Order: sequence, then C-alpha cells, then structure tokens
Amino acid sequence: MTMAPVPARRIPPPRGWLGLAFLAVWLYLISQLLRIFPNGTADAFDLSIPEARQVLAITSGFGQIVLFAGLTAALWRANLAAGVSESRIRGLGLGVAGVGLLSLFEIALFFDWIGFFVSPFNELSHSPALDAGIIAGTALVFAGLASLGVGLARAVDLFGRTQAAVPEAPVRSEEPG
Repeated sequence: MTMAPVPARRIPPPRGWLGLAFLAVWLYLISQLLRIFPNGTADAFDLSIPEARQVLAITSGFGQIVLFAGLTAALWRANLAAGVSESRIRGLGLGVAGVGLLSLFEIALFFDWIGFFVSPFNELSHSPALDAGIIAGTALVFAGLASLGVGLARAVDLFGRTQAAVPEAPVRSEEPG
C-alpha cells in the first residue's frame, strides 16, 4: 500500500547526508589502505604495531558506520519524498538496527583502546562475537538499503506496472453491417 506522494518542495534533498557518506567513504578507504602497511603506519604515528592496527580498525569502523547511516538516511528521505510507506519504514528500521549494532561493537573497540574498562564491552571486543556482530550489523544495513532502494524504484515505476495494475483493453466485436 502506498501513500500519496508528499510535495517534493516540502522535503529538502538529502545533500548533507550524502556528503557525510562521501566523506565517510574516504575515511574508510584511507583506514583500510593504511591497514595494509601496519609497520609504516606505526612508525609514522609513533605507535606500536598492535596499537596502529587497533586505531585503524576503529577509524575504519567509524567510517563504515557513518557511511551506512548517511546512505540509509538519504534513501529514507528519498522514499519519504516519493511517498512510499511500507519500504521506508521497513528499510529505516533495518538500517537503524544495523547501524546500532555496528555502533555497539565500535564503542566496545574504542573503550578497549582507551583503557576504559566496562566488563561487558571489554569482553565483547575480545570475543568471536565481535566479528559475528559486525557481519550481522552489515547484513542488517544492506537489507535496509535494499528495501529502501526497491521501494524507491517502485515509487518511480522503474519496474513498470504489474499485470494486475494494467487495465485490460476493451474487447471490440466487429459486426458486419
């Protein structure tokens, strides 16, 4: 069920969210590239190699979280402008759940790095649950983005109308006259 489109003038374009996502891609990319060379990164910033890996994992995770939050918000705003209700609610819910899960594990890594000891968080950052949580969070975000993308494609009629929505042509009988 779709709602009537909201006038586009009342909903500003999501430029800020897309700009934030663009900057986050660069943070993620640079962090990942520096993770290839942990010795050089550790020497450049006067860190030990394990500390350098930990800092780069934190900055990489932060870039990923901001990227996903920006893309989810931008697609949600586009769905809002198009007036699609089901996809926008489901997609936003999945995207927020994924970003929230990723943020939980990012906080655990950050607390471990700065030495702030909170029992559940520190145990979380040193367990196999860390990788499982990051994978689950990423999967939830991608499910939300897919839902928002399909909803937007339906709103702009990218897939065309279904057979049920296409009115049948009237049958004309030709009578000799």
